[in-house]
Amino acid sequence: MSLIPLLGVSFLWLAVACALWNIASTTLAYRVQLSRRAVFLESAHRATTVTLLAITASAFALWTLFLTNDFNNNYVWGHSSREQPLGYKISALWGGQGGSLLLWAWLLGLYAFLLARFGRKAEIRASSTLSEKIVPTSVAIVQIVTIFFVVMIALAANPFKVGIPQTNGIGLNPLLQNYWMQIHPPTLYVGYVGCTIPFAIAMAALLHRETGREWLAVVRRWTLFPWVILTIGIIMGGRWAYETLGWGGYWAWDPVENASLMPWLTGTAFIHSIMIQARRGQLKTWNMTLVSMTFLLSIFGTFITRSGVISSVHSFAESNIGGYFLGFIAFAMVASFALIVSRRDILQPDSEMESPISREGAVLLNNWLLLGSTVAVLFGTIYPAVREAFTGDTITVDPIYFNRVMVPLGLMLLALMGVGPLMTWRKMNGAAMMRAFRKPLIFAIVAAPFLWMLSRFQTGAATSFTIAAFVVASMTSEFWRGTKARRKMTGEKTGLAFRNLLLHNRPRYGGYIVHLGIVTLMVGATGNAFKIETEPILLTKGETMPLRTENRISEYSLRFEGLGRPTVKSPEKLDEVAAMVTVLRNGLPVKDLRGNNIVMTPSIDFFKAQGDDDNEASAGQDPQTASRPAIWVTPSHDIYLTMSNFDTEKNTVSIKAFLEPLVMWIWVSCLFFIGGTALSLWPQPKSARQEARATSNATSSTRSVRTATGNPARSRPEISAMNAHDETNGGKTR
Repeated sequence: MSLIPLLGVSFLWLAVACALWNIASTTLAYRVQLSRRAVFLESAHRATTVTLLAITASAFALWTLFLTNDFNNNYVWGHSSREQPLGYKISALWGGQGGSLLLWAWLLGLYAFLLARFGRKAEIRASSTLSEKIVPTSVAIVQIVTIFFVVMIALAANPFKVGIPQTNGIGLNPLLQNYWMQIHPPTLYVGYVGCTIPFAIAMAALLHRETGREWLAVVRRWTLFPWVILTIGIIMGGRWAYETLGWGGYWAWDPVENASLMPWLTGTAFIHSIMIQARRGQLKTWNMTLVSMTFLLSIFGTFITRSGVISSVHSFAESNIGGYFLGFIAFAMVASFALIVSRRDILQPDSEMESPISREGAVLLNNWLLLGSTVAVLFGTIYPAVREAFTGDTITVDPIYFNRVMVPLGLMLLALMGVGPLMTWRKMNGAAMMRAFRKPLIFAIVAAPFLWMLSRFQTGAATSFTIAAFVVASMTSEFWRGTKARRKMTGEKTGLAFRNLLLHNRPRYGGYIVHLGIVTLMVGATGNAFKIETEPILLTKGETMPLRTENRISEYSLRFEGLGRPTVKSPEKLDEVAAMVTVLRNGLPVKDLRGNNIVMTPSIDFFKAQGDDDNEASAGQDPQTASRPAIWVTPSHDIYLTMSNFDTEKNTVSIKAFLEPLVMWIWVSCLFFIGGTALSLWPQPKSARQEARATSNATSSTRSVRTATGNPARSRPEISAMNAHDETNGGKTR
């Protein structure tokens, strides 16, 4: 018998031992003389490194079993086969329960290692609070979470179990044999697992009673990165569903989809409210609560995915690990909130909110809307399971519930993205509001009738488009005002002034770019209001079907040209049948850029039946099938086709067609998210940091000349302050 499974499990227990040593060394470091603290912290750091190496070795052991086709291993037998391509053999590691948890544990180990390295950076060493207190304790807290996952893998979801010898495996689920399988789960996990880091930093700050500005600067960066990765992972999941499941949609309010959305919502609230704490010293307890909720919801989402408590097309098979997760969630909840309560004396606000008509008020309203959205999604997700547990009734929550609740909340949040940047800090009077809001509102009002007609007089869609126009106008005005102020201050040309505006105030304008990504995503999602979905139509070769429903008619029709098979078959598939469909517009074939007809080929792939090739269990079973939709993408709409009920002898097929307006812009929004977050996280050049300090001092010197009406006394230092983060608003002081 191979020693690799034994080595894989041994490495897991080595990781547990090293993580425990990290926790013990970190604890002892604060109980010994100060002169000896560095020795214990260095030992803890080395334990963090070995923990990561041990989990990495365990993951490589499992990969070795996949690559050598060791079907004596139950996990390999259930998720791989000899015919499976190399890429799917590698990605099969996270195709099941134990392997995906192993990936989760490895990412925890990697985050802990990177956080520890961050604490040792030269520019951080100058801060004893960070390098000697907050960062080491944060790493120890991450190691507690790592121990939970690794022990659960070893005891309850062991992917190294050996079973009955087999000559071949079942193979990866056909729905998972898609290139998104290779990138979507790891991306989503990086975001999910990353929610642990800001939580750990916050708890470490509370433990050491160090809740000043130092930890805020650290936690912001360690929140933005997992947030944007989680955002991309969620959108990737929508793309996977869109391309793979064949139902013509990208979001169905499935429990597992909701599980990823909830920590994203609370994480988004935390990113916004942490600005208030950094700026005004407010919302300290609220921020600690939000960051704890984000972590707990990420663990709860994992529980939903893996426990089998809630039915989902995305979830893993029912298993016995649900109790482990519930126990850990209860422990983490009690510990974190008890710590917050015990430190309430150092979480008192430095100042009170002066007026709800201010940027602070807009952020707080934003937080309440995001929290309300989280509660609504959580209720709709767990209500069926709770009701079944108490009454025995099996019910489902229809997507109609989520749409009715979340669409109004989403529109209000969208509007706030345009309102917030125009507001001033502390308080804003009516005259200042009129000046700030005048141009964006005029633009939205002028655009509204055109958008109403474009929306075919659908109130919801027209409202969404009009609010989006207001937000775009608001963001544009902010960029223009900042560029104009910098141009006046420096004499730079417009293009150079705009470039330097972004580079010298990256967090603020990076955030605005992210907001444009939200607008783009919302516009794409609003296109669903104009969706056309036909019933499956049986076609013979040469027949044409219109792309329309009773209430909606499009200019497109589809002509079935016949069935076909690929000339080169993939080794993992038994067969593939595709329908060749020509797209017609007003009765004429649509041409591509090269002048060729657009021919779409929805298909059905056939895979071997579940069971070993030499095992009687698979004898006489029908092969597994996977429907592969065909999608023709344009900026204004997609045409989406699926096939079923084909007959190769009669050359007939059933085709179901969808017209999906604006879907492409959902995927395009990722570019804004990535670009804006990268700009926010990118370190500012030394010259920009010096300028920011100088302009901050200059702004302080001009505060005495502000008038009670909100009109500033114009001065060169004040114009210069346009580049300091949030010190001015559209060229006007708060």
